[in-house]
Amino acid sequence: MKKGHAYLLSILSDGQFHSGEVLATHLNISRAAIWKSIRLLESLGLNIEAVRGKGYCLNQPIELFSEEKIKKCLSPRIKKSCHKIDVLFKTDSTNSNLFDQLKNETIHGNVVLAEYQSQGRGRRGNKWIAPLGSGITLSVGWRFDIVPKTFSQLSLYMGVAIARALHSENIDNIGLKWPNDIVVKNKKIGGILIEIRGETSGPVDVVIGIGLNYELNEEIKTQIAQPVTDICSHTNQRISRNAMVATLLSKVFEVLDSMQNDQSLNLLDEWRVLDCHSERHAKLLLPNEVIEGVLKGVDDQGALLISVDGKIKSYTSGEISLRVAS
Repeated sequence: MKKGHAYLLSILSDGQFHSGEVLATHLNISRAAIWKSIRLLESLGLNIEAVRGKGYCLNQPIELFSEEKIKKCLSPRIKKSCHKIDVLFKTDSTNSNLFDQLKNETIHGNVVLAEYQSQGRGRRGNKWIAPLGSGITLSVGWRFDIVPKTFSQLSLYMGVAIARALHSENIDNIGLKWPNDIVVKNKKIGGILIEIRGETSGPVDVVIGIGLNYELNEEIKTQIAQPVTDICSHTNQRISRNAMVATLLSKVFEVLDSMQNDQSLNLLDEWRVLDCHSERHAKLLLPNEVIEGVLKGVDDQGALLISVDGKIKSYTSGEISLRVAS
């Protein structure tokens, strides 16, 4: 992605009309090139109005990510853990970007944010759909020199951290779905994708990918194969996108710091309170079979518990489906 496209978006982000002539002068390119850049931004999910004699205008303003604004919202304590924040206009995947960094440097405490991911992923290889500027897509790098006792619960702990961040912005009715989905009023608002490199005993490098829907238009919602919602639909006052990122990073780093020091967190109890599917009849989709039973929460290692024919069984992988066979 050329820097000119990012600069063009920064000008249009105010939601006002800008003439093609003025934009061409700012970017030092032709008006035809401006038109092509506008088409490209539209292909990434933006709605841009073009009016003869007035120019181009985003249908609504966008607050773009800013490293400076995010850092201003972080406490001195969190800044010690958050070593670097890279803000990208477009990338294949923020998780992949961090692992690319790992080839040449440590990623401990590094954060990568992107306005748009072309290959954002969820569990089971599902594509994460988020038009340009509509979500919060970021990855956090962390190294555990010694793997903590609670390592198997990392995904659940991150769910709690995200729930805390949303709750601190006065968003209610938050629920967690094993192992890595965040919902509000039973509609998905975000997810987690954790990837690991290293030895089981340590050291181990972890990349924690987090995707949150910030503001999705109705057309995009219809393209997603499950009920979804976004942050802006649940707040009386619009939350700054950069402030939301800072709150999210603060809660994530608080948990990671505690895990690093092997402190007793008792976050499983908090996760259980937020568990939105406990005692529901469901299916667990595995690669070669489907388990059907009643969900019974998680054990002390974070494994899913299901009552199958009166017997409690535990599972460390799979995808929950509440669609019950007739």
